[in-house]
Amino acid sequence: MLLESSQTLLPTALPTSPWQGVYRLQPEDFQVEEVLGFEPEGQGEHLYLWVEKKGSNTLFVAQELARSAGIHPAAVAYSGLKDRHAVTRQWFSLHLPGKADPTVESLNSANWQVLKMARHPRKLKRGTHRCNHFTLRLRIDNNDESTGSWLEVRWQQIIQQGVPNYFGPQRFGRGNQNIAKAIDWLMADPPTKPPKRQEKGIYLSALRSALFNRWLAEIITNNLWQNPLDGSCFNLQGTRSYFADPTATDIKKRLASGDINPAGPLAGKGELQSSGLALKAEQAFRETYLPYWQALEKQGLRLEYRPLRMLPQATSFNWQAPWLTISFSLPSGCFATSMLAELLNASDAQIS
Repeated sequence: MLLESSQTLLPTALPTSPWQGVYRLQPEDFQVEEVLGFEPEGQGEHLYLWVEKKGSNTLFVAQELARSAGIHPAAVAYSGLKDRHAVTRQWFSLHLPGKADPTVESLNSANWQVLKMARHPRKLKRGTHRCNHFTLRLRIDNNDESTGSWLEVRWQQIIQQGVPNYFGPQRFGRGNQNIAKAIDWLMADPPTKPPKRQEKGIYLSALRSALFNRWLAEIITNNLWQNPLDGSCFNLQGTRSYFADPTATDIKKRLASGDINPAGPLAGKGELQSSGLALKAEQAFRETYLPYWQALEKQGLRLEYRPLRMLPQATSFNWQAPWLTISFSLPSGCFATSMLAELLNASDAQIS
């Protein structure tokens, strides 16, 4: 199976939902708020901006903020990429050593506005924020008198046991083109000219994410979702920390309580951290996709482990036929669209 096409055939952990819905009929139906996890200190070389945007992606807003502030685009940083077809609130940082703060009016646009700003000693880094809070409104197209109760039961299942932590389709581009472009570039013989820096990062991330999704899909297909192999790595819920302890005796209890999650490899240079049966499985997977794995190593990516499960927090559920509104928080790096796949057969109005 081609790595590109496999991203549209990912198995779910729960039985397929009988309900079909549509989201992002308008930007207000998909709202995302970044939770930074700390407050800017009020002094320093970096100006933090709390920005609400609609109809523009994060990269474009960052470029325009740089232009408005009269600084190089590399002096603008952000923690996470947020959707274009949504109402989102997120942080940016502008490196302004020895410079006065620009006015809010000079930074605003028809598609975004600065809600507040404050100084901080350090710039934002990717993935710095603690979590994202989502509020989604979906229209259920084949609803009947049982829809609301069925969806609420499924919603409780999702809250209690979590869902597969797949990278969402946004990571791969329309028609999975980012994966295809990554493979065309990295596997070219003779080598071709590398893409521009920004595109290079997008392509490498897409290929690495696709490999992770294939690993997670195999875990689910082999009925290992609730029963990790002996020697597996685990992630501490709500953090980027992971551990491998083959002697631990309370793993099942900690998994059930949501304290930890099973973790799987993100391709890169370094030794696999699992042991026993889990190590053999990860080694076999690496061999299956060895050319891609080695290409990512050559590009300087380091081996990491990512949670295989995401557990939504701060949840709410409201059903008013035919509209379903749900809200929840997910750790940074998790995709709301991957969670929706366990709830119903949802299509994106912006790409369908």
